[in-house]
Amino acid sequence: MTDENTPNDEGTGHDLRTVTPRLEDLQRKCRSAASRNDEAMEMEERITSILNRLQPPKDPDSPTDDDPVPFAALARELYAVERFFESNGFLSVAKEVAHVERTLESFASPDESESATDPAAIAVTFSDAEEEDLSEDNDTEPSPGSSRWSVPRPLAAVMFLFLAAIVVCVVIIVRHENSTVETIEPTVLQPTPAAPAPPSRPTAVPRSAGVAATPVPGAILAEEVGKARLALVEGDIEGTIDHLSQAALVDADHATVLGTARQLVDLLVDRADTAVDSGLWEIADLTLARAGRIATRFGLDTHRIEQAAHRHAQLERFILIQPGDTDAIRAAAGKRVTVFLKDGSKRNSVIKDAQGGQLLLDQDTTVRGGAMYYTEKVPLGDIDYLKIWDK
Repeated sequence: MTDENTPNDEGTGHDLRTVTPRLEDLQRKCRSAASRNDEAMEMEERITSILNRLQPPKDPDSPTDDDPVPFAALARELYAVERFFESNGFLSVAKEVAHVERTLESFASPDESESATDPAAIAVTFSDAEEEDLSEDNDTEPSPGSSRWSVPRPLAAVMFLFLAAIVVCVVIIVRHENSTVETIEPTVLQPTPAAPAPPSRPTAVPRSAGVAATPVPGAILAEEVGKARLALVEGDIEGTIDHLSQAALVDADHATVLGTARQLVDLLVDRADTAVDSGLWEIADLTLARAGRIATRFGLDTHRIEQAAHRHAQLERFILIQPGDTDAIRAAAGKRVTVFLKDGSKRNSVIKDAQGGQLLLDQDTTVRGGAMYYTEKVPLGDIDYLKIWDK
């Protein structure tokens, strides 16, 4: 049994129940990071737009064949979301976005895929005269069963441009030869009484002419280090590592190489701390492990990495849940929770259940002679997010 708001294959021809839960999960992750990153808010709005376009029409009698879902276009809109998580070190989340992209691309119709991947078919247009010629030729072509003269329009346009380029080149060559003959013929046919001038002395050609100059190692080192630093400023971890590796082949102990590697390690440690604040413990552990490998490779001090790992191990682990995820709230029944309300306040309690748009919390109050237990109800609309602790 599916939710009424979940898109199904009745309007789109595809089962979207494997796509929308992933998109909603990515939407929650972007929302949890939006308080610390403005770009995450933009990614959340992008995913919300995609979910809205995947929803079936509210009027069941409205036609859907005339306005199909642009799956390929929606997949391309997710490229920015994948890039956002990858550039911020959330590699597993980026892989999940890539999986959704491939799923949407597999839903795309052949016409949509061809129009999205064939720019020549869009850019090439034909004049009225060319269309008449083509239509006349088609009248004399063989039967539809024979494909002897069937040439796609993009290929015909490319062939036409290629032939035009050849004609232009031939005209230029002929004009150049004619101009050369015209300038030489007067001197040959009309000799002057004066003695001909001696031929000019040929200019000496260096031995190295025509041989590409090999860049010196110092220039290669400076270029690769410069590219590594630019990639580091842009948050491109993979690009920084690639250029640092090329620079290390020249001089792994150079001060600029070691300094850039140290900045890269500091960036990875900062990203691991950010992942811990969002409850992404697995990503934090993988990021610290990568920082440790880079520090060991370049012989850097690993003291800050070890401190971060020790600090993370001392923290009590938790997960962040949005108030709309009632299934996750019910699954966490009996666990401690810190409820962050939209008015800025928070309260600590134990989750009991989520019913009727309200969060049910088990509360106890100490009174004379014992304790009084009761259930507190908090509207889900008043909650910003919940931090559920493991213990």
